[in-house]
Amino acid sequence: MDSEKHLAAKLFISLATTFLEATYPPLGESFEEWFFWQVPAIEHYRSARYGVAKVEVPTASPQFDLILWQSLLEHPDFVLEHQGIRLGVECKSLAASSRFVDTGDGLPCRTTIDFNSTVPCGQENYKGKYKPFASLRGQPITVFYALGLYGRIESENRLMAFLLVDGNYINRDYALHQQHRNLSRGGFGSYGDGRVRERKMYIFPNPLTDQDLLGRVALITEESDLASTHRELTLVTIKYRLTPIGDEFPFFVYSLQN
Repeated sequence: MDSEKHLAAKLFISLATTFLEATYPPLGESFEEWFFWQVPAIEHYRSARYGVAKVEVPTASPQFDLILWQSLLEHPDFVLEHQGIRLGVECKSLAASSRFVDTGDGLPCRTTIDFNSTVPCGQENYKGKYKPFASLRGQPITVFYALGLYGRIESENRLMAFLLVDGNYINRDYALHQQHRNLSRGGFGSYGDGRVRERKMYIFPNPLTDQDLLGRVALITEESDLASTHRELTLVTIKYRLTPIGDEFPFFVYSLQN
């Protein structure tokens, strides 16, 4: 089993346990904020205006060495590290429909997710400015996507579902991810000193609206044997992704043991 996928399994178990201990945990300022404060790491760092600042987060039983919350212009949102292994996590939160909040029925939210400027993928070239990770720059790291469904409950936004999804489930074409980049061209405007930045947006199906995943707290990964190495997990189902030329890729959906 890849060490990064093992790290993702540990991360899911920790966050899912926290999620299920409360009935619809409060979202806080944002899904990213909830995620950052819930990860039981020894050290928490957050990008600030003038570099990276250490944040004191009380952690009773740390399971990871470090979590870094990158700036808005860096992808993925977080880099998690443990024993020299790094995992990238990009967060996406979507608002639940009022019908789903009130009844738990119907379509939970919009059926697509927007990805600004970067094609989602199971790998991402690290471009961050955090000095201890300088050796990572330009190198691919494994990326999972944390998807949070939230709704207005008891006068505050609360999480209703949570998925941790291997980026390969959304797109596994790393070459495509590398090729699609924003373009910037000059010579614009009356004096030719303006520039036009062509910023792309990519739209992919939203796993939170998959009929097999509605309202779930689940981990989606290509690893088939996680239940044997992580006794907290149970295999729920297998999802198959098909390419236009007929190649088939299985993904294994896990939840916490009851």
